[in-house]
Amino acid sequence: MQEVRSQSGKLVCRADGKSKTVEIVIKNEITLVRFTDDGQVVVVGKKSAA
Repeated sequence: MQEVRSQSGKLVCRADGKSKTVEIVIKNEITLVRFTDDGQVVVVGKKSAA
């Protein structure tokens, strides 16, 4: 996954072009946004193990 950072250098999210997935972590909660080949958007939220 490729890290996406703001202008101030803070990590905003991680993106993977091959799997068409964006991972966002905020306060120990992980949100995965996946774009499917048929045009749908799948969003999954979960607590991180940390």
